[in-house]
Amino acid sequence: MPSRIRILSEALANRIAAGEVVEGPHSVVKELVENSIDAGADAISIDIKGAGSDLIRVADNGVGMNSDDALAAFDRFATSKISGEHDLETIETLGFRGEALPSISSVSRVRLVTCEPRSSEGTEVSLLGGTVKDVRPAGRSHGTTMEISSLFFNTPARRKFLKSNRVELRKILDSVTEYAILYPHIRFDLTVDGRSVLALLPAPGILERALEVLGSARAGEAFHVVHTDGPYTVGGLVGKPSIARARGAFQLLAVNGRPVKSRLLSAAVRAGYGELLPRNRHPIFALVINVDSRFVDANVHPTKREVRFSEERRVFALAENAVRNTLMEHDIAPTLTVGVGDTPPESGSRTSGMSRAATGVGSYESGRRNGEIPATRLPFRTGELSFPSAVREPARTLKEGYDIRQRTGEAGHITSLETGEQVKFWQLHRTYIFVQTREGVLIVDQHAAHERVIYEQVRRRLSGAVEAGPSQQLLFPIAVELSPAESDSFKSVDSLLTRLGFSVRPMSGRTVLMEAVPGAFPKLAHDRILHDLLAEMPSGKRADRDIIESIATTMACKTAIKAGDALAQEEMRALLDQLFATELPYSCPHGRPTFMRMTLDELHKRFGRT
Repeated sequence: MPSRIRILSEALANRIAAGEVVEGPHSVVKELVENSIDAGADAISIDIKGAGSDLIRVADNGVGMNSDDALAAFDRFATSKISGEHDLETIETLGFRGEALPSISSVSRVRLVTCEPRSSEGTEVSLLGGTVKDVRPAGRSHGTTMEISSLFFNTPARRKFLKSNRVELRKILDSVTEYAILYPHIRFDLTVDGRSVLALLPAPGILERALEVLGSARAGEAFHVVHTDGPYTVGGLVGKPSIARARGAFQLLAVNGRPVKSRLLSAAVRAGYGELLPRNRHPIFALVINVDSRFVDANVHPTKREVRFSEERRVFALAENAVRNTLMEHDIAPTLTVGVGDTPPESGSRTSGMSRAATGVGSYESGRRNGEIPATRLPFRTGELSFPSAVREPARTLKEGYDIRQRTGEAGHITSLETGEQVKFWQLHRTYIFVQTREGVLIVDQHAAHERVIYEQVRRRLSGAVEAGPSQQLLFPIAVELSPAESDSFKSVDSLLTRLGFSVRPMSGRTVLMEAVPGAFPKLAHDRILHDLLAEMPSGKRADRDIIESIATTMACKTAIKAGDALAQEEMRALLDQLFATELPYSCPHGRPTFMRMTLDELHKRFGRT
């Protein structure tokens, strides 16, 4: 019988490989920019016509090539980046597979002009569909220019499946922006149909380059990341939760200078933000992980966008801690600022928010040191939180499970120790609490603030960090009938409910008897809260941490004071005391902000006083 196994021709193999390497014009731009970076260029110019389908031109001032290398570059598996099998374990360049140029040339028209430093003559190579058509001497300063035209001219099916010009151009811009941020020492110029779209001069570092892309208005809303753990280092920037977006725009992950897509790292970043963000908001960040190449495998996919780590858990913790620690070192509370179009004509200026020097926490810190307010562990540095300077009562101890609803006496005045003035809290529509600070006004969402307080109290009890508070025996135990799913969940969390202060024991079938409830929440609807706790329990096999988070979030949501609840002066003061004693006072467990600020400067601008 004749053999059915055939060896594909090189031309056909290259066209098949192009299906993986060349997804669209943005893939071509990516591969050519990577080659320019590997060539040591410090200036890269990209010209696009017809959204990349008509023309892609990438020119650099790198080391260039001689005539032999210029021809060999289009042979499959020809590369200058590695020389042997052992080099795969220590890849230091962006390209190394030797597939990009032959794959690109097989589905386009290519013109290459290149010249080495100190060479009197360069080389020009023309190809059509992967076949060399012409080789001739050419004049050029050192570096390389690659022109890719008529992309997918010989594979019309691929061309038909390209997105609209607007979408393809967005992908190209995103790709160029990624490399521009990762390599701030390189000048990048991008023109589209003769129009300059991006012009970035060399910048001192990633943060400065990223702010050029984001805009100077974000300068106070993005923080530099510096974190080290053994052989791993994390750099880049993270944005304030207040500038998170509805879509996942401007999110850059890179490993050893290579942009990557990684579910592991994306999940770690999200874990780092934790409850600071609602689920439907996406943070702005650019994180670069540098590690010895022996601990990471970049040879996973032809596009080189995927990587594998030998220590995944350690890398996850590294990225999570880098994000969380950076955010906690800065003031991330939202500030109400004058927006575009809000500036009165007389002022003629905009503000990007309150400077750190004007936050007014110094008086709060001095009061805490002098014993005038409770000593609490603040998750931010001195000088970075605008805490109400007038809220400083004599020292007292905050008990675990303090019920904000409990009346401690008739409403009184809060006395400022600095001026002796009697300062009040104001409740707006029984929803928001206003309190004067040294630099303006603090606006607190009473429900979100109380949610944060209860959430952390419950979480500490469930994790065993503190003793469970006293239970309150019910005069008449309550029989609660559970659904099959709730009954199954109850078996797995019975011990946690006991630790929280519930006393619930099984009866017949799916009925349980509730005999005691946490004393900190005497007014909750006991049978309803049990149903809510069990209904919100994560399904499937979950870690204890997930179950604790679920219980704490549900307890906080169901038992916190609500919008519409009237609060006395002492209750508002106690709520703020407890909020700023928490580990993360900036947001509720669902990611909504607990408080915002407005400075006097902002008010002056809105009233045209500046």
